[in-house]
Amino acid sequence: MEDVLELTKKLVSIPSTIGNTHEIEGFVVDSLSKVKEAEASLLPVKGIGNNVVVSVIHDTSWPTILFNGHLDTVEVCKGWERDPFKPETQGDSLYGLGSADMKSGVAIAMLAFEHLAGLGCVNVRFAGSVDEEGDSAGAFALLDSGISADLCLIPEPSGGKVMMGCRGRVVFEAEVRGTSAHGSRPGDGVNAINEASRLVSELDNVPLIKHPQLGTGSVCVLEMTGGTRTLSVPDTCWMKIDRHYVTGETKDSMLADIRNAAAKLGSRASFDISYWKQRPTPFLDPYITENEGLVRRFAEAVGGESSYGKSVGDYNAFAKVMPTAVYGPMGTNWHAPDEHVSIRSIEECMAGYMRFADSLADNKPFIAPQH
Repeated sequence: MEDVLELTKKLVSIPSTIGNTHEIEGFVVDSLSKVKEAEASLLPVKGIGNNVVVSVIHDTSWPTILFNGHLDTVEVCKGWERDPFKPETQGDSLYGLGSADMKSGVAIAMLAFEHLAGLGCVNVRFAGSVDEEGDSAGAFALLDSGISADLCLIPEPSGGKVMMGCRGRVVFEAEVRGTSAHGSRPGDGVNAINEASRLVSELDNVPLIKHPQLGTGSVCVLEMTGGTRTLSVPDTCWMKIDRHYVTGETKDSMLADIRNAAAKLGSRASFDISYWKQRPTPFLDPYITENEGLVRRFAEAVGGESSYGKSVGDYNAFAKVMPTAVYGPMGTNWHAPDEHVSIRSIEECMAGYMRFADSLADNKPFIAPQH
């Protein structure tokens, strides 16, 4: 079995920014195809790339463990002082684009898949997905293909803790319509930008529910566009509003909250507030998975503390249809310059996955049916 740090370095050295994952898809499918009895394939994700799916099915009556990791990274942002595609170590840190999010996790998943496949105590699958940094189109394509498991394990960077659940996310848009007038006489019109700004302030008063595990939701205006090139009062303004939420809140109630916030303004502008229409995949729901299926057994094998996530990922999609746990290394500067991951944490996580795999083999009569 290859060393997890060396495999991470190989993956970091392969550029795989979102929509540009062809090379890493080939590397992963070629590598895992060498696992004994493995069946590997590429699942096209229209307009984006391919998911990599590799399976070792020993007995269809046995439970199945699915390892998932996303192959795409964000684009290279400004401010890097190192070559983002040349892995570099300094002390306990490995630097490189995707080193934390999540090339190290993909390396862990690949090696855990190989190890568990060789033990022959459960069925095992690896699914390398694309577009996690976008709209999770790869994850939904996998689910649409019928992929299933008794436990889905995702080595996203979780600070070395087993993540047992996460908040959900919905995105809304608001079209604000005012009335144009000459810019020298703004009182004759209704400035849509001004009225949209008033809504931004009022969003601070939107009611948020506190959940005992998932914490409290959040509201954040992500984008605002409007204005004219001429000396005219802007009569339109568009806003994109992020809403992370917890169990107990509903999409419709959150939409109503934002509409109520607009109504409280007593504005002369009109507000058309709806779900973001350009989202090509379903919005991601919150989940709690700590007591489902083999999740508890995995957490016990790994040991240490558990946690709950603040932002969404492919894990929200998988958790809706199968027990899902996230366990990955400690990293810094995701989506930021000079991203890096703790080497010690990578090795500790790798050891945790090995302990879980070995625990299944040690208790094979419990896991597998008697023949």
